[in-house]
Amino acid sequence: IVTRSLKKSNEHFQKAIKKLPLGVTSNFRYWGDEDTIYVDRASGCRIRDIDGNEYIDYRLAYGPYILGYADPRVDQAAREGMEIGGVFALSTELEYEVAQKISSMVPSAELVRFSNSGTEAVLAALRVARAYSNRDEYIMLEGGYHGVSDSALWDIDLDDWDPTTGEPEITSSSKGVPERLSKMVHLVPMNDANRLEDLLKKKHNEIGALLIEPILGNCCSISADQDYMTSVRELCTKYDVVLIIDEVKTGFRVAKGGVQELYGIEADLCTYAKSIANGYPISALCGKEEMMRLIKYGGVLHGGTFTAHSVAISAANKTLEIIESTDALDTVCDYGLQLRKGLSKILSDYDTPHSFTGHPSMSGLFLSENPPTNARDFRSSNYPLYEKLAEELLEYGVLCEFDPREPWFICESHAKDALKPTLDAFEAAAEVTLK
Repeated sequence: IVTRSLKKSNEHFQKAIKKLPLGVTSNFRYWGDEDTIYVDRASGCRIRDIDGNEYIDYRLAYGPYILGYADPRVDQAAREGMEIGGVFALSTELEYEVAQKISSMVPSAELVRFSNSGTEAVLAALRVARAYSNRDEYIMLEGGYHGVSDSALWDIDLDDWDPTTGEPEITSSSKGVPERLSKMVHLVPMNDANRLEDLLKKKHNEIGALLIEPILGNCCSISADQDYMTSVRELCTKYDVVLIIDEVKTGFRVAKGGVQELYGIEADLCTYAKSIANGYPISALCGKEEMMRLIKYGGVLHGGTFTAHSVAISAANKTLEIIESTDALDTVCDYGLQLRKGLSKILSDYDTPHSFTGHPSMSGLFLSENPPTNARDFRSSNYPLYEKLAEELLEYGVLCEFDPREPWFICESHAKDALKPTLDAFEAAAEVTLK
């Protein structure tokens, strides 16, 4: 019998709730009054909570750790960054150095501007796209996730949707977002180029940008097929729509050149965060020079007090050096494939239909025989069973997101010694849950 105490976390929650909404600093970190965990420290692919429970982590802070927690190479670079002094309302030489690395890996990244988060990078991308196109409306994919700005917090309501009554309703996922903003947003399902072209035929004079994650990082890692992405690029060119590829999760994770390398296409603008600095807070807006040069006095305003902080930019410089010059991403991909193989065998032994979506470095596990091709397919998955399985896994020391729409993220450190204990834990959790 597994017994996992959260006594100290529970006690801390009772203090934290008095000063912090939900007792945390991000809604997604709240798991309930008696289940919210507080971390003591982390190293490699493991975290330890303040009760001493240790977990092999496949959430990895939703993707930033491509090498692993407390990677000594990156942390040493960060310490050297501290000696530079922080932020100055001036620039450092490192900004050019990191921009050069990004451009060498991503052909569409002709020019680069740094920010602090994926949300900020996407906001800046939309602003540049509007300035370039002189059109305010934009398209997003159903199930896409682009941060927590008012512009991005729109999606279809699958929970209350009855497919027999027509199309799902577009709603905001947050209170406080002005309803009038919905008039600027258009949502289309992934992998349906005809739907996209029909919309562009009608509205291309009002639509300035298409914002897309070719691998839906917050929806089972559902992926665009090659023909669809080729069509997306062609349609954006045909109708003079700025193609923004959001690589906040896929960038420097699924390939050195990100998802654009996988599909052999180039964005007009693209956004990065997460893996760019192995957990240090930095993001980047990149793109074609013609568009990026609009960032100037009298043009698009872009800035921020903490942008390109010397610690974060130093960490990014070292992380990108490692990704570019070593086989780290191959190691991550290979481990992801081994993990899929092992999980598949266990689920097959229990006659449980399943499939995998996305890239092995950020796999979606879908409890249905056929993998989904768009967000609407999520309804056909046995997600209540997945949630129970994920909760049981936690008791055996494996941490994955309870929400099945979130992928299993892999880092280089997983490959050292995490596969067997992960599969042993999964088998034990499956025996409890599936029997």
